[in-house]
Amino acid sequence: MPSLRAALWLWYRGTRFRGWQRQPEGPTVQEAVEEALAACGIPAGLAAAGRTDRGVHARQQVASLRVPHGTDLPALALRLQGPDWGVVAAAPAPPGFHAQWSASEKEYRYRVSLGAADEGWAAYAWDVRGDARLGAAGVYPQALEEALRTAVGTHDFFAFHAASSVRRPRTLRQVALHSLAEGLWELRLSGSGFGRYQVRALVGGAALLASGQLSLEAWRAALEAQTRFSGLLAPAKGLVLWALHYGGLGPFDAQVGGHLPDGPPFDGS
Repeated sequence: MPSLRAALWLWYRGTRFRGWQRQPEGPTVQEAVEEALAACGIPAGLAAAGRTDRGVHARQQVASLRVPHGTDLPALALRLQGPDWGVVAAAPAPPGFHAQWSASEKEYRYRVSLGAADEGWAAYAWDVRGDARLGAAGVYPQALEEALRTAVGTHDFFAFHAASSVRRPRTLRQVALHSLAEGLWELRLSGSGFGRYQVRALVGGAALLASGQLSLEAWRAALEAQTRFSGLLAPAKGLVLWALHYGGLGPFDAQVGGHLPDGPPFDGS
């Protein structure tokens, strides 16, 4: 049957999922979405922009697929909804578009709490003040930002991602710190690409550095000489895949907002 290349803008709370990619242990986001598509008469598989890990959330995950010609894409988007996931929009994909390989930049946001944040955020932010792995010293958001800013630029980042990720130069273009509410902070990281666990390893390493558990020499050696160190992964619950950018050539580049659920973990401008 003739088909149309299309794309989905998906959101999900990763708390109850074992990540994006379908696996025997389940449940996964891919499995939930593909089962919903099959119920709509669309058996096509999904090619996502990235494979988020267990517990990681997404405000904007983009997935490519093929649908039968004549499919009402806005109506399809309304049918693709679940208790912890949903489709913000469905649109025709430009010629040659691929959700992963066409992306020019990814933006992640990581939330940290100083223990005074609203209880509704407890499941979506890392309480750095209450984490025994950081010792008794205080960790301040500004110190986290300062540490992460030293990683801006093009590096191998081998010391900050899983060995299973392909080794290649990756560019961390920007790091910024924003206050979301009293006691709640957001670290924004954007770049050309990220290896598996890279954002969590960077945030965890920066927290060790900010708390005095890691020396500046070891941090710089990890960045400049790819020397691995005894770091820690920041908890998955604080991480959100926030946005995918396609250099103005993506199906959702002109859209802002959409049918996203209110409240954590997507609050933020």
